[in-house]
Amino acid sequence: MTVRRILVPVDYSSCSEGALRYAGFVAQRLGAAIDVVHAWDRPSYVPDTLVVGRPGEPERTLGELIQMNADREMTEFLARVTLPEGVKAEHCLVSGEPASAILDRVRADGYELIVIGTHGRTGVRHLLLGSVAEKVIRLSPVPVLTVPLCST
Repeated sequence: MTVRRILVPVDYSSCSEGALRYAGFVAQRLGAAIDVVHAWDRPSYVPDTLVVGRPGEPERTLGELIQMNADREMTEFLARVTLPEGVKAEHCLVSGEPASAILDRVRADGYELIVIGTHGRTGVRHLLLGSVAEKVIRLSPVPVLTVPLCST
């Protein structure tokens, strides 16, 4: 199997930083391209029409505000991670339930590999919080490389 495109889902955590660094290592050896994706989701109980205002700023819908913050956080995240020489990472934001949005992106854009960080949750915390990585692993149509770099 040839790997030309690697998708790296991130949540801006140190675990995601480790996953992106590892994806850079893999991409450099395989000559693959990296796309970094962050999935954001508006809480289901908040309507699309909810408008948020901050002093001195124009009013925005909650969805617009969430997306603006996610975009700013992506820029800050990418500035913290150094990739190997010759490896570049493109990035994008997608909306929706994170695991579903990530898998939709994989299917639509023809990725051959996913590299994702895990948070190492166990027991009750795992049961209550679930795991985007676990859902991606279970449902992915392509291989998933997990990078277990931290525990919370």
